[in-house]
Amino acid sequence: MSHRLVLAGLAAATLGLMLTVLWPATEPPTVAAPDVPSDWVPPPPGSPGSNLDENASADVPSPSAASSVGGVSSSRPQLSRRATPAPSPSRPDSSTVPATPSTRPNPSPSRPAKPPSTTRPPQPEHLTPLPAWRERGLRSVSGGSETSIEFVNHRSRSVIVYWLDHHGQRRQYAVLHPSESYRQHTYVGHPWVVTDRRGRALVCFEPKRTPARAVIG
Repeated sequence: MSHRLVLAGLAAATLGLMLTVLWPATEPPTVAAPDVPSDWVPPPPGSPGSNLDENASADVPSPSAASSVGGVSSSRPQLSRRATPAPSPSRPDSSTVPATPSTRPNPSPSRPAKPPSTTRPPQPEHLTPLPAWRERGLRSVSGGSETSIEFVNHRSRSVIVYWLDHHGQRRQYAVLHPSESYRQHTYVGHPWVVTDRRGRALVCFEPKRTPARAVIG
């Protein structure tokens, strides 16, 4: 009896092994990728729709993964989720920018320099020289107005200038060397005589109301 049970168990095990080896293997059912429209554009990051798409993509296999249906493999192109960068504003071309007119005022033309003044002060009037022999009759007279005489020596030798007082006497005032001159304060009515170094009279002068020049030649 026990031999029969052992044989029956061996037969059952052998049959089960044969069924396991010879039975054809079945493939698991494939899940088709979801259909995506060809004109579908992913929403930019941060929008409300982008969060839903990210949650859904966690459960849906990637479209780029290859799937086989009935032994035929198919692949879908992977859709880019990168947002297209916004075009940056282009800078205007410097060549097309109109030039700003200069506001700097034009320099004013220089004024011509005034020519130096060539006007000379009026020259004093020359006194009329009197001959030396007139000395004998010349005397100073009081009461005349103040004036002046500029004596100028144009001789090659020194001369002596004398004033003739109220008695006609000589009173020495100056010695002029050649080309020298000097101005003498005097009065109208006071005569003057010029002599050489020896005292010989050369010329006499009588002053006028206005300053004048006595040239000794």
